[in-house]
Amino acid sequence: MTTYKIIFQSGVTTDIEAGSIELNDVLDKVKVQDDDGQEIDEMYLDFDDISAIIPQ
Repeated sequence: MTTYKIIFQSGVTTDIEAGSIELNDVLDKVKVQDDDGQEIDEMYLDFDDISAIIPQ
């Protein structure tokens, strides 16, 4: 798992652990997956609220 720093448009930041994060701007969806490629259902990120995703 990789630690990602999420920066929201409001200026709030948070760190999350995930295998991968994929942005799909066509579907306005953020897909958060574990190391096995399974989507983490407990994790919801609103595409429009995110300013940056930085792998740490």
